[in-house]
Amino acid sequence: MVRLCFIAIFALVSCRGVQVVDFTPSSLHTSGPVAIDVHSFGGEVIIVADPDAIGTTVSVEQHEMGLSATPAPEAKMHYTTSVDSGLRGEVVRVVATLDNNPLGTISAKILIRSSAIHDVSVRTSRGSVTILGVSGSIDVQTSDGNVRIVTPLVMNEEVTVENTRGDIIYRVRSESSGMIDATAMNGEAVLDLHFGKATILPGSTGDHLVANFNDGTNPITMRTFDGDVRITVVSDPVGSEPWFSTEWISW
Repeated sequence: MVRLCFIAIFALVSCRGVQVVDFTPSSLHTSGPVAIDVHSFGGEVIIVADPDAIGTTVSVEQHEMGLSATPAPEAKMHYTTSVDSGLRGEVVRVVATLDNNPLGTISAKILIRSSAIHDVSVRTSRGSVTILGVSGSIDVQTSDGNVRIVTPLVMNEEVTVENTRGDIIYRVRSESSGMIDATAMNGEAVLDLHFGKATILPGSTGDHLVANFNDGTNPITMRTFDGDVRITVVSDPVGSEPWFSTEWISW
């Protein structure tokens, strides 16, 4: 698959194509809810709890950007999957590695779907992280992309997100709770509470938010540089955004 390049207005820029190599999806026999643990050398990660899913499916693409032209299709990265036993059930582990990438032109795109997901851990860089429909604790580290966590389930466990050059968006339902410590250097940190109660605590500024909502004691720690943090508590986290609907189930 070859993606079209962008041509800047008033100037014809060198066309840099992106070559996409699709790997054979992995179908894992799991009986949820499962925990997800992803370690990637770099690139986008999407994790979707899909009630219609059977077991867990891991789909992986390799994206390689050409510096002057579209590169020839060649698989250069590797990935492995496994199902281990954890403290609260099965843990699906996905590891993507690449031996040589000095110019940073190669990245992975990892899509994981399972019927029920409780607990998520993601380590990547140079890519967005999207987590939809999950419950439990969340731990994410990435850079150069947005982190979006949206779920219709109650969230009352620990959440930690670290990002660089990207936004952090956390949308949860009104019965959720937490003790927020959010910092957005060169950005703003905002709590948008439509239901429930919240207390903004001393030390809060435009880029640093310390707050408690719904008397939660579970820590919600978020850090980003050159980005915003937006925490939204609403009755319908998925459907309340005009551009965002339950069609994500079919991704």
